[in-house]
Amino acid sequence: MAVAASPSLSLLPPAQRATPKPRCCTPPRDVVSWTSAIARPAREGDLPATAAALSAMLSSPAAPAPNDVTLLTVLSACAAAPSSPLARPLALSLHALAIKLFPSHLLLCTCLARFYLASRLPHLALQLFGSMPVRSVVTYNTMITGLMRNGLVAAAREVFDGMPARDKVSWTALIDGCVKNGHHDEAIDSFHAMLLNGVEPDYVTLIAAISACAEVGALGLGMWVHRFVVTKGLEHNVRVANSLVDMYARCGQVELTRQVFGKMRKRTVVSWNSMIVGFAANGRCTDAIEHFEAMRRAGFRPDAVTFTSVLTACSHAGLTDEGLRYYDAMRLEHGVAARMEHYGCVVDLLGRAGRLEEAMRVVESMPMRPNEVVLGSLLAGCRMHGDVDMAEQLMQNLLEQDPGGDSNYVLLSNIYAADGKWDGVSKVRSLMKARRVKKTPGHSAVEIAGDVHEFVCGDRSHPQAGELFEMLGLLMHEMAGCESCE
Repeated sequence: MAVAASPSLSLLPPAQRATPKPRCCTPPRDVVSWTSAIARPAREGDLPATAAALSAMLSSPAAPAPNDVTLLTVLSACAAAPSSPLARPLALSLHALAIKLFPSHLLLCTCLARFYLASRLPHLALQLFGSMPVRSVVTYNTMITGLMRNGLVAAAREVFDGMPARDKVSWTALIDGCVKNGHHDEAIDSFHAMLLNGVEPDYVTLIAAISACAEVGALGLGMWVHRFVVTKGLEHNVRVANSLVDMYARCGQVELTRQVFGKMRKRTVVSWNSMIVGFAANGRCTDAIEHFEAMRRAGFRPDAVTFTSVLTACSHAGLTDEGLRYYDAMRLEHGVAARMEHYGCVVDLLGRAGRLEEAMRVVESMPMRPNEVVLGSLLAGCRMHGDVDMAEQLMQNLLEQDPGGDSNYVLLSNIYAADGKWDGVSKVRSLMKARRVKKTPGHSAVEIAGDVHEFVCGDRSHPQAGELFEMLGLLMHEMAGCESCE
């Protein structure tokens, strides 16, 4: 068990030491008594007193050496207070002590690795993991989960691939970690591999798999997972049902969304939010508003996400005054403080209605600096209603906040073009070239037999690109033949 040079417990900075208040008149005599004395402040969350009690044990000539339970007790106190300035140096000191007393202690090493990962010190966790002569499944799972939380997907995958035997937790940690880090295709591939290896997923795995399907639009696989959920009797698990509602909504299957929601025995705020978001995202704005009102009648208290959804629905439906009433009710009746996304919705609401001056006043009155989404919403309103002067003013702020955002340049260029200002269009293109900003190409996706295939314009990277272009050529030939017949 090796680690970079760690500070000795006795050498902690004075500011990080504390003198514990005397808790009893008789000093501890054996290791159990000392550990109990250390455990008392640890249970109370008093990390300085815990460190001081351990320091007293180590510095007392009559005290025995701490055992593994002693060190685990102090390490647990560090893990319970990760934000404390004492936690990290104390854990490093414990590591140094563990190297001396228990160089191959499996549980202690695993707990140290967990602490390092939770403290955003993955390099120390990997170093420790690499030096461990013996590792358990729990050790591997701890590493996979922690590395994924630190965004180190490749490192987590390497640990997973090196496991001698994988259990359900291992596969779930891998799939869930891939989803949360945006590696949705890899998550789906891993889910397939899990099933092929004969490991039955639990509800946590299924939620992760459903989320991956929602992100890439894999409706076929999502429906297969739904059937699996029903087969295993998990359709009434509220978290699974919420995931299915979200998945079907993102895949554009609003009626299937409604069916899942209608069969739920128990609903939460998340359930209602998923329905309202789904309706709003699919252009069913009236349904979104009706479900918002039904949510309130059912006794649920709308939260910030609920109001973001209903404001979006009002914006898309052109219900400007109704949206503004909901915005006022959010702050005054429900006590929900306006966040960046709410300001963005109000700006979009007013911008679509052509009330650009009001939208600008909202931006100027915001208690926080508006981000590129808020300013971009107002810029889109300028394009819709041809306000070139305001668009130019906004673009200056957008260039400061998001100089690489290609969509803003394209919007301004389109505003100039619609107004016949071709010199402005040329200026925007020159600016994009000077800043090396390239327009992000749009892409399309199609799901066939559970696999999602993505394409961009002129893309020949697909393994079946030759066959695809041959078929397109055949279709174009047949269409040309039909036109000549007419």
